[in-house]
Amino acid sequence: MIIGFMRNHVTPTYVAKLTSLLSKSQGIDVIYMRPADVNVASGTVKGKIYIDNKWTPIETELPVFIDISPYCFKKKNIQIIQYLRENTFLSDDRKNTLNKRMLQNKLLEDQRFSHLVIPTTKIEGDFARIEEFTHKYGKIVLKPIFGERGKGVYILKKKSKSYKLGINTHEERLNYDELKDFFETSLKNKGYIMQKYIASRTMHGHPFDCRVHVEKDGRGKWVVARSFIRIGIGQKVISNVNQGGGIADLKPFLEANFGEKKGTIEKKINHLASTLPYKIEELRNTHIMSLGMDVAIDENGKLYLFEVNGAPTTAPLKAEAVMLRTEYYKFILENIITDNLKKENEQFKAKYEIIEQQKNQFEKRYNDIKKSRSWLVTKPIRILGSALKRFK
Repeated sequence: MIIGFMRNHVTPTYVAKLTSLLSKSQGIDVIYMRPADVNVASGTVKGKIYIDNKWTPIETELPVFIDISPYCFKKKNIQIIQYLRENTFLSDDRKNTLNKRMLQNKLLEDQRFSHLVIPTTKIEGDFARIEEFTHKYGKIVLKPIFGERGKGVYILKKKSKSYKLGINTHEERLNYDELKDFFETSLKNKGYIMQKYIASRTMHGHPFDCRVHVEKDGRGKWVVARSFIRIGIGQKVISNVNQGGGIADLKPFLEANFGEKKGTIEKKINHLASTLPYKIEELRNTHIMSLGMDVAIDENGKLYLFEVNGAPTTAPLKAEAVMLRTEYYKFILENIITDNLKKENEQFKAKYEIIEQQKNQFEKRYNDIKKSRSWLVTKPIRILGSALKRFK
């Protein structure tokens, strides 16, 4: 059985190679492909398959399942993506996606998850709203609604007669007019939200968060691939390791920074990992294979949800993520897709039986007509009509 592994890279990545090797142990061949490799007209794809330690070109029918990166869902690929949605099973069809603000609002409505919500509001065209929000909470975070990987995230703090604005490792002091200019040029109508600042910092004062990376397993259930701490060493805003920082294992970090609270915090994180992914699927009303949940932990051990990433990096957990994904591939092929084929086969059988019934009814009616008196009386006329046609 062949499945697709769709990414935007021209050259297959190391993760693609590792996925291919592990999938072979499950009896599954992986074809590496890009959106442009799909031929909508013929229902085929051109890709690469890993054979004898090298990627070999191949053309085949559209795979019944495709592990697709959310980054493939670009405007230029819209026709291909729609075709894939209608003709194959995608690891995430990206329907009903939730931005940061929508997710916070939805979770706020659910008592099971409302405690995770950080006070959030959208930045509109009025600068006064930022003033009010900053005055209320003292310190706030400004971030793009559709942003990822910590890009464009600022921290704003109200001082007595001025403001402090920080991004990455840079921080500057602004007066009222300078902040207003910053709002007009960088935030207004740019799709930003503002949140209450949560003091999630190490004992040395560095910002951190906990990335809870979950994957579907061989039973189609959510499990933790790895929970780890991301520390933004020297940063002013968030624990963005892409901008400089480090990663720590969860247990030793909690022990060093929270002491006796470590056990309670770990239980909270594990509970979140086993419940929130199902809520996300419920809200989106679709199936998902992979999620990265970014969680803040304040000094009292309370958890807050920063955001949920539908395309979490696998760099810190390549082996764990790939192993779980290959098990999930097998589950999909043996259960979901097999069930769908059975349903299609049953539907075909039902339609065939209806056609057979209709055929039998028509034959019966035809035989009844042939045996009828009117049919027998008009037989000579029909024979004469046929003879005349032959002489024309």
